[in-house]
Amino acid sequence: MQDLISMIRRRLPLIMTIMVFGILTSLYLIISSPRIYESSAVIQVDTPAAISQGSDSSLPASRRVQLIEQRLTARSNILDVIERLKLFADSPGMSETDKIGALRSSIRIESIQAPGVSADSSMSLAAIVISARAETAETAAAIANDFANSVVNRDRENRAARIVETRDYLTSEENRLGESLAEQDRTMADFTARYEDALPAAQEYLQTELAQLNASVNALERDIMGLQRDRLALEETPVGADARPSATLVQQIRTAEIELAQARRTLAAGHPEIKRLEDNLARLNSGDESTSDLGLRQAALIDRQQDQLAAQRTALQSRIQEIERARSRAPQVARDLENMTRQQRRLQDRYNEISRQLASVETQQMLMDNDQAERFVMLERALPPEYPALSNRKKSAVLGAGGSFALAFGIALLLELMRPVLRRTEQFARATGTRPVIALPYLPTAREMRNRRLKYIYVAVLLAVGIFVALWLMGSIPGLQSPAVVPDPSQGIG
Repeated sequence: MQDLISMIRRRLPLIMTIMVFGILTSLYLIISSPRIYESSAVIQVDTPAAISQGSDSSLPASRRVQLIEQRLTARSNILDVIERLKLFADSPGMSETDKIGALRSSIRIESIQAPGVSADSSMSLAAIVISARAETAETAAAIANDFANSVVNRDRENRAARIVETRDYLTSEENRLGESLAEQDRTMADFTARYEDALPAAQEYLQTELAQLNASVNALERDIMGLQRDRLALEETPVGADARPSATLVQQIRTAEIELAQARRTLAAGHPEIKRLEDNLARLNSGDESTSDLGLRQAALIDRQQDQLAAQRTALQSRIQEIERARSRAPQVARDLENMTRQQRRLQDRYNEISRQLASVETQQMLMDNDQAERFVMLERALPPEYPALSNRKKSAVLGAGGSFALAFGIALLLELMRPVLRRTEQFARATGTRPVIALPYLPTAREMRNRRLKYIYVAVLLAVGIFVALWLMGSIPGLQSPAVVPDPSQGIG
């Protein structure tokens, strides 16, 4: 400690010079630096009970504040604010890009979340705080109020414009999808009508019909074979003079009865053919016609019956072939029908989704018309602050003084280490390990005494000049004005 005090005493002019100049320099920088004022405006988010989930309020608070900040800090909006508030009027040489950058950096938008609500909830945003910094208190308050008014006034018209734009798009999309669905329905109706027998839903019915048609064809085959046998039996019956009329008549009556029974089994009741056969049988029983005429008429009747049964068989066989062709086309028809059904389902799902969104947008419009949508309300306007926002002058002064003392002490210590000299007995004992027997005090010369007095006078004058300059810089001397330093326009907003 004694060595340290001795070093400070010897290097006092150097230490005081560095400290005074360091303190005055830091004091000058502190006083000449521009003061920055900050003012804030608070906007309350008024969320009614009937909130629309499809609006911007369904977004998280961080995303909504980001969107608001992007709209406010857009280039066009920043230029409007600069022109409206006449900012940077004292900096005509400043470029437009620098003005925009300075104003953007001075704006801060923060969100206040509602207590007890999740950050991802649609109602998590409770308020928005818009802060602005400037070189004057009035300018900071004017900038904050201007941006807050932009949020409050433009929010409703921006939301209304988005609702109208969204509604127009959804309406046109709904009409387009409706036309596509109608066209798809017509296509499917034509397809099902063209391939009715090949549809998957008709396969079980076709299988049953095919079994019934095969059974009907077999029954017709048996009937035709029976008529052919009757025709052969009629041809073998003699019709000459030596034929027995009674046998022939009995055979004809028997044949007529068989034909009538077959007709009643195959034809509907009241059919003209049944009526004719009944009349023929009645004539045979009454004996009005001859055996020859009856045979001819019976043969003609059998031929006509064979032709009718053959036509029925041909029609049934044609239907069987149609069914077989339809069944062969069934796999491809099923695939095509599935593709059309899938396309129709996609169109229907899209149409339902568009309809749901359109209903949500119309609900938003109704809520806005009834003033029930989310609103931004100016809760607290920005006021000119009384004190600068960045008031760290005391701390800067303390740091400047401490840094100056540390620099002066470091330089003095470095000079001592560069030229070590043993000045005291304790230093000699530490350096050599032996203590001197006798130590004579140093007697300074007259020149050294004069230099010592000049050193103290220099230190006193230095302290007086330093105190005077410090008071002058702080404007504490009457009649002397503190030097005004014009700040860089890019460092603040005037």
